[in-house]
Amino acid sequence: MPEAEVTYSPDERQKIAETWPMSIDDSLARRDWGWSHHYDIEKTTQTMLRLVKNQMEASNVALS
Repeated sequence: MPEAEVTYSPDERQKIAETWPMSIDDSLARRDWGWSHHYDIEKTTQTMLRLVKNQMEASNVALS
């Protein structure tokens, strides 16, 4: 979707997000619980674009 344009309008939740650490050490969760992420940046982006496209189609927005 190279023609896509995204505009964000942060609300009060942005201030909360800005207090979060830039990275999270999940080594203990991996060790103790066997936790593993299911999404990397590529899969996250693919999923996001698919969901946006589906939502736009459901709203009858022209995708040109």
